[in-house]
Amino acid sequence: MKLTSKLIYQGLIGLSAVMLISGWQLGFADNAEVISKDSVTIAKVERGDFSIKVDGYGSLQSINKRLLTATSNAVVDEIKLKAGAVVNHDTVILTLNNPELESKLRLALAKLKNAKTQKRQTVLLQQREMLNNESSVSELKAQSEIAMLQVEAERTLAKSGIVSGISAKKNELEAKQLIKRIELEESKLDKLTLMQKEALSIQDDLIAQAQDEFDVAKLMVEQLSVKAGMSGVIQRLPLSLGQSVAAGSELALIGSLSPLVGEIKVPQIQAHLIQIGMTAQISTLNDQVRGQVVRVDPVISDGAVQIDIELEASESDTMKPMQQVDATIFANVQKNVNYIKQPTDASEGSYGSLFKLTLDNKAVKVDVQYGKASGQLIQVLSGLEPGEQVIISTLDIPAETTTIKIAG
Repeated sequence: MKLTSKLIYQGLIGLSAVMLISGWQLGFADNAEVISKDSVTIAKVERGDFSIKVDGYGSLQSINKRLLTATSNAVVDEIKLKAGAVVNHDTVILTLNNPELESKLRLALAKLKNAKTQKRQTVLLQQREMLNNESSVSELKAQSEIAMLQVEAERTLAKSGIVSGISAKKNELEAKQLIKRIELEESKLDKLTLMQKEALSIQDDLIAQAQDEFDVAKLMVEQLSVKAGMSGVIQRLPLSLGQSVAAGSELALIGSLSPLVGEIKVPQIQAHLIQIGMTAQISTLNDQVRGQVVRVDPVISDGAVQIDIELEASESDTMKPMQQVDATIFANVQKNVNYIKQPTDASEGSYGSLFKLTLDNKAVKVDVQYGKASGQLIQVLSGLEPGEQVIISTLDIPAETTTIKIAG
């Protein structure tokens, strides 16, 4: 009897132990981490065209610029417009004051007028001289004609013996001398004409020189009224009223409103993906405009590379020079690629693990290989199939966890 009771007691203990172990195993098997569905971010694996995008930031700059500099030492007399003002070619931005230049202009004008007056005086003197010489030649011609008539008359009288032959010969000689004097005076008159032309040419040179000096002085004074010189907007005007400026110092920077180029900085790790000719998108808070990459800076500065993107001709009027913008460069497009929204701990070309959702409101850990990243998306090279859903947010669970429950 005692033996039977002992066996029954041992059997009950064994049965209790088995039941305890079985219950513990069942409880452990169902002891998975429980995560609220509202506390995680779930993404779906997609398949399709995957565009590799490179994001950057920077500012818009005018392609056409004009730097206005002082042509002489001066003082800022009046500032008509400030930076940001839209200007045309003839718009006066500011005026300078330089009394010395104005004095030089007055002296140059007086010199020019004096040179022109001297030419008029020279012309009058030449005309008087020509009249005198022409009058002398005319008088000699008249005397010569009278002398020739007298010679003809005395030639007949000398044959008749009324006039002596010597007297006739003398008058004939005087007539010939008058003819030679006429030829000499006419030759002198021709030379005088040439000399007068040369004198007038010299006067014209003096006038031209005085005119050049006057034009330069006038231009220097006109440049005291500083004009934009092109249509656009004042991008910089680092002056104050009454400020003294030296010749060659900056007065203002004018930039065209269009065309514009975006000077965009992108991470150097992605710069190798960008080539000239690729399309891009420039974004502001209110607008988006397409553009094209026209230059890739070969120099790396502060871990970034500058990319120049020229905006299309039909850019929006809201785009202004010096405006801060974001940019997306479309570096490449790959066909039929699996991709998801980039998980928090995923990086380009790396390996990782994600929890994939199953039909029984659970998620199991799977290994994933990532490819290229583009914006908020990243390629999935292996580990997932299109249509599957995974948790992409960070989970606060033990690292050895392989299965979790999704509550809610």
